[in-house]
Amino acid sequence: MPSADATIPEISYGQLLEESGALSRRLPLDGTIETTFRCNLACVHCYVNEPAHDREARTRELSKERLLRLVDEVVEEGCLEVLFTGGEVLLRPDFPEIYLHALRRGLRVTVFTNGTLITEAMADLFDEYRPACVEVSLYGMTRETYEKVTRVPGSFDKCRDGIRRLQARGVPFKLKTMVLAWNRSELPAMRAFAAELGVEFRHDSMLNARVDCGANRNPELQVTAEEAVAADLGDPAARSRHAASFQAALAEDASPRTDEVYTCGAGQIGFTVDPYGRLQLCQLSRRSSFDLRDDTFARGWHEFLPALRARTWQSGSVCRACSLRPVCGSCPGAAELEHGDIEAAVAAFCEITHRRAHELVGVVAGHRADATCCLGQGGSDRPPVRVAAGGCGSCAHGAPAEPALVQVQVRSRPAASVR
Repeated sequence: MPSADATIPEISYGQLLEESGALSRRLPLDGTIETTFRCNLACVHCYVNEPAHDREARTRELSKERLLRLVDEVVEEGCLEVLFTGGEVLLRPDFPEIYLHALRRGLRVTVFTNGTLITEAMADLFDEYRPACVEVSLYGMTRETYEKVTRVPGSFDKCRDGIRRLQARGVPFKLKTMVLAWNRSELPAMRAFAAELGVEFRHDSMLNARVDCGANRNPELQVTAEEAVAADLGDPAARSRHAASFQAALAEDASPRTDEVYTCGAGQIGFTVDPYGRLQLCQLSRRSSFDLRDDTFARGWHEFLPALRARTWQSGSVCRACSLRPVCGSCPGAAELEHGDIEAAVAAFCEITHRRAHELVGVVAGHRADATCCLGQGGSDRPPVRVAAGGCGSCAHGAPAEPALVQVQVRSRPAASVR
């Protein structure tokens, strides 16, 4: 038995993947559970924010009992880490019970929230039962900008109060923002605020479309490729992170050498479950799903998701052999959400990636900074080379009779072989 002062050796996440054989064994180490799509804010850019008091949406959400069983099921399959998010995850009154159950089952828990519902009682809960991290979204450093984005008067002060409560208790948290045309001028102030608090800050400039058949993003909100890269260059942590990713991808000649469209961890070590019990590859790729309301996570993980992951390229998409694909925001999930077609390119994301490469690592063979090498003349103002199949990216509403992503029928297998 180890002595009381013995330390447990730590390994990196990469070492864990390698030593456990998680990729080859398909261990669902990293899960995302969306408990609700409802939110107390109405952010102009949000990819999912149903009204907080939407009874129909609330009725469709998984019950507390099913969510508790789901936590048990993912743990039994080897899950180590879970993200609880929404919508606004703290909107559900049963959140504390679900959260505590996950902790007691040994999961490393992260919580995404807008911070406005972090009351004294909620902060006390996080203080007594610590999460791995609480990530709070900022939408501006002035009340005018913040509430222009959220469209809810008083939300700025509630968010700042929630952050103050976490800070006072020493709860581990981070700050982040979605860079929009409306708030980009306040990005340095947001970064400075996080530094003052002594917490990590990150930003994202790639704005996705909605997932719920709602209107696509307001074109006034997406910053230009030049502005997105300027935001990266202005943040030392972001610049370093992106530069390392680009250098590694290009130095190792990491351009895709597989016929499979999906090359990330979605469905391989990661998964997403939406509020209505639909098991999906990730938070973006939602067009095909497995219903967990009356079935098990094990069946969905072992039988359904592998069939989706096995999808091979069916077109001559420019993305297929692109050397920048491993570091591009125009992934299959984003393409499906934007166009209803996992092989299409998201032109704005493609241009951002090319400009990042040009600024961070210099000239890349076969590529131009304005992405016209992949998008054709006109850059992101032109449609992607791969023609989209049409229809809503999340549910295929209005799509052609033959969907872009093949639907897979799950076949039963002997119970003894299901873990």
